[in-house]
Amino acid sequence: MTIFGKASGQAGSEPGRKRDRRRADGRSRSSATRSKIASKRRSGTSARARSAQPTSRTTSARTRSPREQARGEAEGAPTDQRRRASAGRILGVGLLCFLLWLLFDANQLYHSAEAGQIGVRRTFAVSILRPIAAISNALRISGPVNAADAALGRCGIGGVPVCTSGPTLPLVTVPPQRPQGYLGLGAAPHLGSGLRYIPPPSPPPPPGPPQLVSPTASHPLTLLSIGDSIGEDLGFGLGDVFSTDPAVRVIQKGLEDTGLARSDYYNWPATLEADLRQYHPGIVVVMMGANDMQSFSIGNGRYLPFSMTARAWWQAYSARVALVMEEATSAGAHVMWVGLPPMGSGSTVPRGFPQQLNKIFLSQARSHPGVAYFPAAKVLSSKTGGFTEYLSVNGSWEQIRSSDGVHLLPPGYDLLAQALVQPMQLAWHVDLHVG
Repeated sequence: MTIFGKASGQAGSEPGRKRDRRRADGRSRSSATRSKIASKRRSGTSARARSAQPTSRTTSARTRSPREQARGEAEGAPTDQRRRASAGRILGVGLLCFLLWLLFDANQLYHSAEAGQIGVRRTFAVSILRPIAAISNALRISGPVNAADAALGRCGIGGVPVCTSGPTLPLVTVPPQRPQGYLGLGAAPHLGSGLRYIPPPSPPPPPGPPQLVSPTASHPLTLLSIGDSIGEDLGFGLGDVFSTDPAVRVIQKGLEDTGLARSDYYNWPATLEADLRQYHPGIVVVMMGANDMQSFSIGNGRYLPFSMTARAWWQAYSARVALVMEEATSAGAHVMWVGLPPMGSGSTVPRGFPQQLNKIFLSQARSHPGVAYFPAAKVLSSKTGGFTEYLSVNGSWEQIRSSDGVHLLPPGYDLLAQALVQPMQLAWHVDLHVG
């Protein structure tokens, strides 16, 4: 019984062990499968998800009809083609606005370019804007801008008084014909071949300003300094020289890129008239001319072309110098007109131009009582009378001129300002309290 029972138990336990083993294998496989599925779910790459994603995209694409796609684009869905079209339209509108502005404002742009500092930039701008200004004048589309500027009293830069207060020189038309090449590069706004300058008759010499009284701290003298960028330099020097003198007050009103030739850009006669009323100076110091190698404005949009041999240009320039002198002396001021110094090789001022201007300054000063002329070359040139960057100042070798061949550096403008004191005292019998 015992033996049978043991054998029976062994024989009966074999299938049970197989079943237990299969159950254990199934549980292990199920556990492994569950762990794999769980890990895939954690990483977001389950088989179901992988199989579902492309199917859903494909189904979505297939189920979206062309009508729905067209409706989406019509409702404003951005596309590359539409973005390119919008950018091109904006660029085209901006370019059109720029061209319209250029045509309407061509004359003002041309005048500003021509009145700029002489050099490559000015030459390039003038050559580009001249034919555009000619087309604008021919089509008569610049009139509204010109009328608006006149109504606002604009003349040049910095809110200068109206241009009409400046000099207007007489013209004679013989015969009245349109200049050749009216729409070409040599066209407006230059003086045509049918116009010539007729100088006004010489007026009687003005009586001159009243005698100056030596200033005191309680009754100081006002010294007004005007001019272009070199005149600005001299103004700084005058401020240095009279900085310790309570009897002399220096007003510095020089402005770069200006001159007498282009009163439509910056009207010095009109500006000086306003300054004389405001400051009531006893002395006016003038130094300008280096920017005046350009067409000369004679009013009404007409210009005399510049050349070293253009007699009409030099006559008109001389008349404008005389006008400035007469304005100052008629207001009771004495004038010290300072000539241009020699220019260096780096300058764009042509050879002989400063000397020719200095002859005009000297000639007009001699014919106007109360006006004195001082040659800057007397203190700012080499021993041979030419340009020099360096000079001995009070025993020290100093750079007096800029390397551009035009402007003055502090040792230079202080030297020139100091040199003006004694001539002013001798010319007008006044003590300015500066040794």
